[in-house]
Amino acid sequence: MFVDVPFRIHGGDPGWVPPLRVSVYDRISRRHPAAAHQETALWVAYRHGRPVGRIAGCVDSLFNRHRGERWAWVGFFDAFDDPAVAAALFDTVCRWAAERGADTCVGPANFTTNDELGLMVEGFDDPPALLTLQNPRYYEALWTQNAWEPAMDLWGWHFERGTTALSERQARALERIRQRAKVRARSLNMDDYDAEVGRFFAIYNSAWEDNWGFAPMPEAEVRHLAKQLKQIIRPEWAFGLETVSGEAVAVCLALPDLNQPMLGNRSGRLLPLGWYPLLSGRKKVTRARVWALGIRPDYQNLALGPLLYGEIINRLSADPHIETAEASWTLASNHRINDQIAAMGATRSRTWRLYRRPAA
Repeated sequence: MFVDVPFRIHGGDPGWVPPLRVSVYDRISRRHPAAAHQETALWVAYRHGRPVGRIAGCVDSLFNRHRGERWAWVGFFDAFDDPAVAAALFDTVCRWAAERGADTCVGPANFTTNDELGLMVEGFDDPPALLTLQNPRYYEALWTQNAWEPAMDLWGWHFERGTTALSERQARALERIRQRAKVRARSLNMDDYDAEVGRFFAIYNSAWEDNWGFAPMPEAEVRHLAKQLKQIIRPEWAFGLETVSGEAVAVCLALPDLNQPMLGNRSGRLLPLGWYPLLSGRKKVTRARVWALGIRPDYQNLALGPLLYGEIINRLSADPHIETAEASWTLASNHRINDQIAAMGATRSRTWRLYRRPAA
């Protein structure tokens, strides 16, 4: 029933993108690699025998040790526009968190910053991109009326084919950066996928090390995620910057926005025919999501950010079907990367908000 709740609440909204049920079952399963360091609990709220909401809690011992925090993550929240239901769900998960030694609850996150997270508070007019959370507008009031205070904003950026092509001046500037840094771009080698994944996430983990709310992904979780992404990765959209000696120093990954064909799968199931919209719609995708970008700390003073974004703009533009792209998410507090993205012609199009509340 836990997985079914959002289908009962949002299923009548034609703009709601149903999640693949198999992916949700995988994330909440005790067999998921993260279960080795995460204690989780799931609740469903009922009224007159009908499910009217759900919520989940997660205490991640690895994250708390790494960051020196006592946090519990709160996620998988769904509810009708009913303040009493929301209050009961929030109170339940916060009490559970306090009983496990947490002093602060943070959410929504399914279950950490390495997963889907954030409450959408701006950008409702655009359909959600792959692996991002969406919610109705009334969710914000359900959170803020229950003692949740803003903790961090996450931004999404919109690239439009007609307005984000690189000018000759920008191209020359990026070439100067490339020559000064003595790096070159190289696409992902799918024949060496396992090793490439290791190189990619080694840089990603080190690049994000000091960012708010981040903890490195352990090897088992990296491999688990990589296995899922392998089916949808386009090698030309997955690339790195490397030195002349072949040492990787920066990475970037964009994904086709399969949320577009998922709109045709209202059940969230692959069987018996749920796979058909995905397979038949893959070639019709017109949007990409820039999902991950990272620069090794010892190379972050060489302006490689614009070089990565310039490279991905060129690569996405080479596909005549791609009309738009979303880069998401970036921390609102990361002024350097946000300024660089804006300079490329992108516009800020979406905001997700993370909240905090004392565990009690």
